[in-house]
Amino acid sequence: MDSLQDLPARRLTLLDVSPRELARIAPLPEGYLRALSRYRYGPGAAKADFLVGGAIPWADPRLSRAATVHLGGTRGTAPELARAETATARGLRVRHPYIIVVDPAAADPARAAGGRRPVWAYAHVPHGDPRDPLPTIRAALESHAPGFTDTVIAERGVPAARLGAYNPNYVGGDIASGAMTLWQTLARPVPRWNPYRTPLPGTWLCSSATPPGPSVHGMCGYHAARAALATWPEAERTGSASLERDDHRLGG
Repeated sequence: MDSLQDLPARRLTLLDVSPRELARIAPLPEGYLRALSRYRYGPGAAKADFLVGGAIPWADPRLSRAATVHLGGTRGTAPELARAETATARGLRVRHPYIIVVDPAAADPARAAGGRRPVWAYAHVPHGDPRDPLPTIRAALESHAPGFTDTVIAERGVPAARLGAYNPNYVGGDIASGAMTLWQTLARPVPRWNPYRTPLPGTWLCSSATPPGPSVHGMCGYHAARAALATWPEAERTGSASLERDDHRLGG
């Protein structure tokens, strides 16, 4: 989609896009555009995909029961991870970045077929980093799972600089849709009483560029939907009843 005009006629639009994409596709007023232009993006993610011929041979067999494993540093201690994340956020390359490894078949054996299974991982890297992440991620896996390399049937790496080609919302490989600075935690994406509402009538932003931000999965869209529905006449809030039930379950 290149413009909001590409969408069919509607009364309400919720956009799960980055501020940069919002500015590209929507005819926004100059003041709001200037505010969006000051929005900062954070570190990138560099992804590696593997097809392997068996379970990951973790040195600690307890890890074979985990579908997601976090790696970092040489010992994996909290101070090591904190130093690596701080350096990465400052745009510095680190030897042992923070890495998340996902082995879906560990939780769902149906994801493995014929002895083969998918494994993917991503490393936190500086914004827009062009390096192939395969050597770094493969070495980290080999360190914690000796013999992993021998199980690899096929592999590919996607640098942070190329993630934007896959999804334009991943600016510089930033899959969180914006740096989580103190200011951007409070004013995300711009300082507004209702951060989900754009200046365009009926147009709302619901991505992780809005509160409460990334990693709180689904809550940005949930709050945006509630804010949008609150602007409709009571008789037209067809989804309000189910949202109220969801809110009660979430303790709201």
